[in-house]
Amino acid sequence: MDKMNSTVTTPQTEAIADVLARIRVELEDIAQRIDRNQAAIARSVGPAGVSDADYVCAMQDADLSAQRIAGIAGFVRALGEAAMPHWRVDTTEATGALTLAGLARSIGAPELAFAVGEADASGEVDLF
Repeated sequence: MDKMNSTVTTPQTEAIADVLARIRVELEDIAQRIDRNQAAIARSVGPAGVSDADYVCAMQDADLSAQRIAGIAGFVRALGEAAMPHWRVDTTEATGALTLAGLARSIGAPELAFAVGEADASGEVDLF
C-alpha cells in the first residue's frame, strides 16, 4: 500500500490535516522555547553580552531561527487548512524514524507513539 493515499481509509491511515496540525504545534513550541531560552541567556549574561560580538551574533541567529521555525509552522498550518478531508497518510514508518520519545508522542502515529524511544530516560540532560 502507498504511504500516502487520497481515498483509502485503513486503521494505519489518518487525515493528513491532523498530522500537519501536530507538526505545526511542535514547530510553534520549538520557536517559543528558543525565545524563552534567549531571554534567559540575556538575563544571565546581562549588559556584558552586548559588547561581545559573538554573543550578539548568536542571539541574532537564535532570533532568526525562531522566526523561521514560526514561519514554517504557519506554512504547515496553511497546508493543513488546504488539505482535503479525504487525504490520508500512513505515518507508521515516519514515526519509527523519530528518536525522541516526546517527539514521537507529539507528532508520530498515535498508536505507535508510546513504543518509540521508551528506553530513553525521561528528563535526561546532556551537560556540555
